[in-house]
Amino acid sequence: MEKFKEKIALLRADTETATARADELEAHIKQLETEHISKDHELVSLQNQVKNLESKLDDAEAKLKTSTENFTEADLKAEEAERKIATLEKELSEQEEKYEDLVEKHKAAKAEMDELARQFDDF
Repeated sequence: MEKFKEKIALLRADTETATARADELEAHIKQLETEHISKDHELVSLQNQVKNLESKLDDAEAKLKTSTENFTEADLKAEEAERKIATLEKELSEQEEKYEDLVEKHKAAKAEMDELARQFDDF
């Protein structure tokens, strides 16, 4: 009977050790579950940040495309304007030469008319 009591005491001690170990494991499981929930929340938060950043990237790329197109268009217009300016400057130079020629012809014609007028006055 003594051995039986020792065995029961040993079994009780094993049961208490197992219960304590089970309690520790349950606490550890709860801690891991809490960490898992926290990590899930963090993951969802990071996924939302990724979505927001991707959306901002798409917007920035669209703005860059628009800006690039506008720049290209403005550059083409500037080149066209430069060609037009060069053409107009050449035309202006030609017109100034014609004007100077006409002024000289006008002076010559006026001098000739003045000379003719003097000759008629002398008669």
